[in-house]
Amino acid sequence: MVAFQTLGELGEYVAGASPQFEVVDPGYPLGEASEINAENVLRNQPSIRKVTGFIARNVASIPFHLYERLGETDRARVTDHVLSAPLREPLHKVTAYRFWNDVLMDLLLHDRFCIKFGLDKVGELRLTRLPARRVRLLGDDVDGVAAIRYFTKAGKRVDLDPEVCIYDAGYAPRGPNGLSPIDTLRHVLAESTEAVEYRRSIWKNGARIPQVITRPAGEKWTDDAAKRFKADMANFRKGGGADGGFPVLEDGMTIDEVSSFRPRDTNDLEGRRLTDVEVASAYFIAPELVGARQGNYSNVEAYRQMLYRDSLGPWIVGFEQALNVHLVPAFAGSRPLYVEANLESKLRGSFEEQARILQASTGAPWL
Repeated sequence: MVAFQTLGELGEYVAGASPQFEVVDPGYPLGEASEINAENVLRNQPSIRKVTGFIARNVASIPFHLYERLGETDRARVTDHVLSAPLREPLHKVTAYRFWNDVLMDLLLHDRFCIKFGLDKVGELRLTRLPARRVRLLGDDVDGVAAIRYFTKAGKRVDLDPEVCIYDAGYAPRGPNGLSPIDTLRHVLAESTEAVEYRRSIWKNGARIPQVITRPAGEKWTDDAAKRFKADMANFRKGGGADGGFPVLEDGMTIDEVSSFRPRDTNDLEGRRLTDVEVASAYFIAPELVGARQGNYSNVEAYRQMLYRDSLGPWIVGFEQALNVHLVPAFAGSRPLYVEANLESKLRGSFEEQARILQASTGAPWL
């Protein structure tokens, strides 16, 4: 691990000669490093957008703070260190919420993320998100990360030094790039797409009312009368001007019931709910949290505990550890600094809830 005593040392290191890496051929085609088309997935799969957006928004809204360990049971928050600035404003004019939301979406969709840290134009430490679709982690013989390959918009390959990057990826049977949950959900999502197309076809082509108009078999009907009747009935179709009304039938005509399409036959809501449950389970999120199933939480506090500890806890811990392994040691020097998510800001109850807890703790009024 390379440690920088000053920001100037970071600038000199980045400006120096690019080191040579011993890497294993990743076996992927050249061009944009992407297994999935995240744009199409988010545009056409509401369940993916719902679950990933839920995770990203809730985790990104948690502030990350820098602390210094003063002892086994004491610590102090640090706000004047060089590492404090990128935690408040990772990139110039980019909020911490928006930055971490985008990084989380990379991790959720591609199972990996990469952030390059360096100096901006005014010499301050900033973080730059490298879109996961353009990033490949190049591995060694034991699937460790030996280099980070970035594909520019023009298709040029640039190998980055891992020492100036924050990166992480999930497990994959081959290579260090992780395996996207969308790959696992591919068939489920394909079935959902086909089901939506089928339901749309039924809504478009199926009979809107389970009734048919009949006339006596022996009744003569001239061509003009038939054309006039068809023209009148056309007015009651969608966009005909009389849709929603009821036609006046000619003498002898009757309306009979028939077995036809009914809206409930498509099971539209049930199909969408089932896809939501499958996607939520693939991301290890309780379906109740995204509204896929009816929840049964005794109170709001139980909901918060379930959300930020059991469901979102692993995602939060992953980001904390990535920052503490890749970023903090490069600038902490000999100080025992570390980054931690301020979960208390989310788990903290309302003023009334806090007042009840304090009164129960002291056994007497406290205000």
